[in-house]
Amino acid sequence: MRRIYGPASAKNRLPQKSSLVAQTATILRERVQAGEWHKWLPGEHELCAQLRVARMTLRAALEQLQRAGLVRARQGKRREIIRPRRRPTPGVSGRVLLLMPEPLQFRPPFDAFWTNELREALEKGGFHLEMHADRGPYGRGTNTSLDRLLKQFRPAGSVILSSTEKMQHWFSRRRLPCVIVGSRHPGVELPSVDKAHRAICRHAVGLFLARGYRQLALINPDSGAAGDLESEQGFNEGVGQTHREDVQASVVRHDGTVADICAKLSALFRRPGRPTGLLVSRSMNVLTVMGHLMRSSLRLPEDVALISRDYEAFLDRMVPSVACYAVSPQSMAHRISTAVLEMAQSGLVNAANHQIMPEFRPGETFGVKPVGAPVA
Repeated sequence: MRRIYGPASAKNRLPQKSSLVAQTATILRERVQAGEWHKWLPGEHELCAQLRVARMTLRAALEQLQRAGLVRARQGKRREIIRPRRRPTPGVSGRVLLLMPEPLQFRPPFDAFWTNELREALEKGGFHLEMHADRGPYGRGTNTSLDRLLKQFRPAGSVILSSTEKMQHWFSRRRLPCVIVGSRHPGVELPSVDKAHRAICRHAVGLFLARGYRQLALINPDSGAAGDLESEQGFNEGVGQTHREDVQASVVRHDGTVADICAKLSALFRRPGRPTGLLVSRSMNVLTVMGHLMRSSLRLPEDVALISRDYEAFLDRMVPSVACYAVSPQSMAHRISTAVLEMAQSGLVNAANHQIMPEFRPGETFGVKPVGAPVA
């Protein structure tokens, strides 16, 4: 009997390199729904050959289907198909809920860019993006607020932005379809998309040391955000990897306000052996740090060099030009959209960690003129 499949036939699809486990699970689910198998899945060797994936990848994908209640594993037998689930239809459960602590107009410009890309990608896949700005889930009432929101919207999946550790664990423990835009905390089993903060800071320390800077400091928000915690870990790892005994390094935490950043910098530069190299987290904080240094008659980079961990378009207008780590907005938006669409279509939970290593852009704050800079 010849079987007919819809567009982008699941029978002829093969998993791609990114999110291999998640894509394998999605293809298996689609083939079950198409009626290719009725009572039992084929054996693992046969499935590995058909999908061209390793046995470890296949088993991880099958475990996702088991957790979703689609198949049942029995000792010494092939996996039994329990009930194929239909894909959510728009207007019923075809919405994806995006949670953020404040309205989009108060977020960095890049957030507006990727949310627009995400909206278009979801609409093509038959889903609607519902944005919800609410500080409730980000405060003490995390459990109550999230319970209320998910009962109200009943989304096919959720996206959480600037999420707290408590929020991430709430979704993870309940095995709810959710994508973290940002870094995830240890023990959280949810897909996440972010820059590789740990690797960035480790790389930046290497750049400073290679240029002869020996007194270093990381200026970092005391936010509890996973990306900022990873930054400290990478910074300390970079310092720990050097065998030089004359290297001094410190992590300076602040509460994010202009007053506290300036106060912490003033105290830092009053110490003996004041820093000659600063790594600064968050692009907006770079403005405060540079303004404070100049107000204190400290020259960039003659007295102190500076590298920004992050990038926003306004840094291109800064004088002197700022050395920073920049990732392509299009690449980041594509990664986010792909992860969210896979989550919404499959209804499955995976732990894919999409980390992007940005490109280092030299700048005058690090003593290097960027390519194309005017010659004085």
